[in-house]
Amino acid sequence: MIRSPARRAHSLVELMIVLSVLSSLITVSIGWIHQSMKLSKQMHSRQAHQTNLTRLTRMIRDDARTADKASVDGQTLTLPSLDVVYQIDGSVIQRTEEIDASTTRTDVFELQPGSRVHWIETELPTAITLQVKRSSGTPIPSRLPPSDDPNAANSDTTDRNDLHLRMELNRYARFGVKP
Repeated sequence: MIRSPARRAHSLVELMIVLSVLSSLITVSIGWIHQSMKLSKQMHSRQAHQTNLTRLTRMIRDDARTADKASVDGQTLTLPSLDVVYQIDGSVIQRTEEIDASTTRTDVFELQPGSRVHWIETELPTAITLQVKRSSGTPIPSRLPPSDDPNAANSDTTDRNDLHLRMELNRYARFGVKP
């Protein structure tokens, strides 16, 4: 009986199959990596947005509770007794405080693009309200099931309230609390 020589190499067809399988796996894994990096960037942006909203909430509440009066002129809130001005410019809120004649302190709160910010002054002189909404052009994943109805609320057509903050003016003085 004749023995065939021992096979020491792989055929060209076997190598081509292995290479095609590996290239398919690499293509799929690159897509997953890209998607996870994109989601990570979105989450970082949302976290920065929430952090700025938290900082803004804390500062403006303390200012309003200490101030005895406020005035709103368009996109500007002025607290004259504290020498503090809040200015809205698009999705950026800037707080300027005059500490003394030569020193001012400025805090900037950058919100997500597409955020709409405005003052609601209907309760002046006793209270002021700040409202931050994310406009309909800023996509937010919806928790609602998808709907074919064009009038149904979904992530692309519904404004979302990010912040609705009502502050009573001069609250610290009325309750005898020193800030």
